Amino acid sequence: MKSATKQNYTKTVLLPQTNFPARLSGKKRVEMDSYLIEKCGFLELYNWQRKNLKGPDFVLHDGPPYANGLPHMGHAINKILKDITLRSKIITGRRVHYVPGWDCHGLPIEQKVLSNTKNVNPLEIRRKARKFASDAIAKQREIFISWGTVADWNESGCYYTNHVSYVQNQLQQFINLYDKGLVFRAFKPVYWSPSSRTALAESELEYNESHKSKSVIIRMQLDACTLSSKLKNLENKPLYALIWTTTPWSLIANQAIAFSSNIVYCIVEDNLKNLYILAQECLTSIEQKLGPLKLITTITGQELSEAKYFQPITRERLPFLPGQHVTTSVGTGLVHTAPAHGPEDFLIAVENNIPVLSLIDDDGCFIRETGDEFAGLDVLTDGANKILHHISENVLHTDMITHSYPYDWRTKKPVIIRASHQWFIDINSIKEAAIDSIANIRIYPEQNYTSYLNALLAQVKQRPYWCISRQRSWGTPIPILYNKRTGDIYTSRKWIERLCKLMERYGTDYWWELSVEKLIGRELRQELNGNNIDDLEKGMDIMDIWLDSGLSWSAVLPEYKADLYLEGMDQCRGWFQSSLLTSIALQGRSPYNALFVHGFAVDDKASKMSKSIGNVVNSEEITKGGENLNKNPAYGVDTLRWWVASHGCQHSQVPVTTTLLRESHESIQKLRLVLRFLLGVLHSYNEGITIEPEYVHLDKYMLHALYQYNKEIQNLYENYLYHHVCKLIINFLTNTVSPVYCHLIKDRLYCDEVESPTRLAAMEVTCDILTVLARSIAPVVPHLAEEVWLYHPENLASIPLYHTEFKVPETWHQPEISKHVERALSLRSKVNTLADCNTWELSGTITATTTDYESFSILQKDRESSTSEFCDILQLSSITLLESPMVNETQIELHNTKKMLCQRCRRHPELDKNGLCGRCIKVLDMTNVSSISM
Repeated sequence: MKSATKQNYTKTVLLPQTNFPARLSGKKRVEMDSYLIEKCGFLELYNWQRKNLKGPDFVLHDGPPYANGLPHMGHAINKILKDITLRSKIITGRRVHYVPGWDCHGLPIEQKVLSNTKNVNPLEIRRKARKFASDAIAKQREIFISWGTVADWNESGCYYTNHVSYVQNQLQQFINLYDKGLVFRAFKPVYWSPSSRTALAESELEYNESHKSKSVIIRMQLDACTLSSKLKNLENKPLYALIWTTTPWSLIANQAIAFSSNIVYCIVEDNLKNLYILAQECLTSIEQKLGPLKLITTITGQELSEAKYFQPITRERLPFLPGQHVTTSVGTGLVHTAPAHGPEDFLIAVENNIPVLSLIDDDGCFIRETGDEFAGLDVLTDGANKILHHISENVLHTDMITHSYPYDWRTKKPVIIRASHQWFIDINSIKEAAIDSIANIRIYPEQNYTSYLNALLAQVKQRPYWCISRQRSWGTPIPILYNKRTGDIYTSRKWIERLCKLMERYGTDYWWELSVEKLIGRELRQELNGNNIDDLEKGMDIMDIWLDSGLSWSAVLPEYKADLYLEGMDQCRGWFQSSLLTSIALQGRSPYNALFVHGFAVDDKASKMSKSIGNVVNSEEITKGGENLNKNPAYGVDTLRWWVASHGCQHSQVPVTTTLLRESHESIQKLRLVLRFLLGVLHSYNEGITIEPEYVHLDKYMLHALYQYNKEIQNLYENYLYHHVCKLIINFLTNTVSPVYCHLIKDRLYCDEVESPTRLAAMEVTCDILTVLARSIAPVVPHLAEEVWLYHPENLASIPLYHTEFKVPETWHQPEISKHVERALSLRSKVNTLADCNTWELSGTITATTTDYESFSILQKDRESSTSEFCDILQLSSITLLESPMVNETQIELHNTKKMLCQRCRRHPELDKNGLCGRCIKVLDMTNVSSISM
């Protein structure tokens, strides 16, 4: 009989009810992610907010990912951080402007389509490359969509650097640069990649710190006839200049020896009576390699200005020339000068009217003019060895050194510096304006501001010019015609307009398909300035793909300046740089107001992820699981997004580890369970209740906490501190929402009558908590937020969360009430520490300080009570509240209650003869038990 009675009471308890699942895993998780994207309008959200939200727009310009293979974890970091940024604006009612794009040209794609073929004509290369890029874009687009990213993913909603409209704009910007005098063609030494057979810009290099080079000390004999009288009186012995170099292959192109007028040089003698000249400051270090050297005399650098020497390979008599770059920090203080293979060497040649000698071909091999002994040899391997063998009698010392050396970042093979005819943008002319603009750019995260600012500045400061031509086929052609006889060039604005029209008709292959006569057309022949069409040929260089993407602002943001560019840290020398320089050159200002710089993905050993290393993690395995779901479970998209938000914007290295992914998954599960409870609380047991809710102090405290939480989290979103957003969400849930409010309102929710004003107040506050939480997590985990919103009892029409409006009322801000409740909560912590049993079984006598008594008496009007809000917060059966001005700290005494347990609510207030408290008797009298379905 007793158990039956309890069963009846159990059915009268108003427990939370919801169909929202406590957990989704495996196949169900994957299916739900896909379902939510379709059901909740993920694909329509971008265009919806363009039509329904007000400006001014927040403009995020998309740095185009490369159309080369499947997305990797670096893509996930980048795209998801961008999406969090956009969603954090949209959820607050701010309209955004964002056009995703792809970088479609370039060497990696061309290399892939050429990997198994040779001697393919340019049109065939372009056809295959276009197909490869298109396929890569389709797969990348599919995966980006699966991550829930906001954009118009239709073909017309994106930009592509190989599409007609984009290339047309690029040609127009090229002629703008040309007409401004910022574009020029010159024969200069540039970084040259033999493995790619093209020139490279500084931004396309990576430095191998473990590169090994052959380091040599050689001697070059001076011509006695050109020596000063002081040098001639050295017992009529031959005098040699000592040279140190790590590029012995370049000795064949030696055209001078550079010295400094500010250096003191010395004449020394070795144990074989040979005489050498070198900088006095370098003597000690050279002796460590050559052995003891006897000092004969010293001279000034100026005394070498008239001297000549014999080139060791050609035996040509060549000059000593002053050079500002000559130092004594390394080497001998005398610098082997090959103008074709070094920027300082080149400047010396220009200053002294020396024709530049270039003897290396596109493959990095010596050309035929070097003679049968050297022709065809790779300069970095056999060629260097052959040079040293040829001059072996003048090679005094050889060793291998390990040092930083530039590599082609695509092929991972060493580059050389090689003079060739290239097209350049004159950076010197715009350098000061670029540096000034950088000073006004905000950089996030703010703790890395200085390092990223310096990285930007260093790139601008060290670049006198930007090589923008490449010797490949898959790209945008440089629109220039050359006169085969004179070398003169032809281009014009009218001609560019014609080329743009031809492109509309023939597509972007027009340059390779059409003859020069067709490209010129009849109307423009008069502009040829005496050039005969038969003498003209098309230039076959394409533009650097950094120029392609660097001009994207002019194609995508013609009316805007971007509020933000958001890319990885490597873009400080890449896209951030090329965008800035083109914008300064063409419109006199930066294209962006702020930069968000994120790190790159690394494995659990902090190694950068690379296909060649084999440590790449497939993002699809994280979201959808691997073949073995026990080994590689399906974590879902929100876990991936939470991992990105938690780690992607605070460190230069973003670790992808099983531990961190599990932690992210557990965080999502914590969120899910709390949100499920909140949804359950909102279950309506009686429709159409019109009674006004009665808010108690705890309710007002919770609304104040929500107000403060919302204010803080919006500030974190505004400052792109997404890792702090995640921390705040979890802290708020685990320290305030779940253990405090949700826990302390359970008695009201479960045991009060359905129409109790205080129960209704708890439900209203719970609804507010759910709303604020859902909106605050939506930028990071939109799938979970939308799933919760679908289950909201009031969302009968299944309206997506992002289509709703909500603003936290200022009336929630009640710091005084919050102060009183916080004092009670602080005392509750003390009660929990002292109690060794269920606190509802205890009564307490509280002797409070005057300050605490002021707060506690608001929560309990009577000296002694078992039903006060103070009892509810401390969860004690009864409280006797006393004030004592004499105590410095509030004191509490706990003792077992003498009151009986209520059989329904499990509290210990005054009972009647049936074992029920007064509240429960009232509820049972008013409730039709059979109408309450559990």
